[in-house]
Amino acid sequence: MNQNPYTPPGVQTDDISSTDDIRLSALRGIRMALLILVFPALYNFYCFAVFLPGIVRTINALAILLTLMAIWIFGLSALEFFTGGIHTMVARRSASAQWKTALYEVLRRLPLFAGPGAILWAIWVFAFYQLRLDFHLVSIPIGIAGHALAACVYVPLIYRWYRVERFEPSHGSDDLPS
Repeated sequence: MNQNPYTPPGVQTDDISSTDDIRLSALRGIRMALLILVFPALYNFYCFAVFLPGIVRTINALAILLTLMAIWIFGLSALEFFTGGIHTMVARRSASAQWKTALYEVLRRLPLFAGPGAILWAIWVFAFYQLRLDFHLVSIPIGIAGHALAACVYVPLIYRWYRVERFEPSHGSDDLPS
């Protein structure tokens, strides 16, 4: 969010709305990625469920549904909690809010990586269940590609946290004049 050019000098503007906007954008990113990944998850469940007895299949489907609902509702809050915990353990110079903002920036781009991740997952399911290829033959190259794709998400996050901690001063209450 840009600062209002008509604000008189010396008046501080609230950054709350921009933080709320970026947080909402991160929540949308998580939810969109979840929706993208539901399709290969259902495909995987369908292929795997053939081998399960009826009651186990039902329990498994219910567990998947509850997990999806939990991620939809609590996913961002859980990531914020873990970010706060990591910040508490390793950060000395930055504010927790700065780390959360870095988290939000990365999560906004999550759907860009969920698409290729969904394709990799679907390829794995097809190769393993339909083509009946050896588990290791399929899992090793697709696993490497999947981990490299995941690194495209967590490496920029760690780098942003590093930059915030190393180069940006905290904007916490310690910096306010008394």
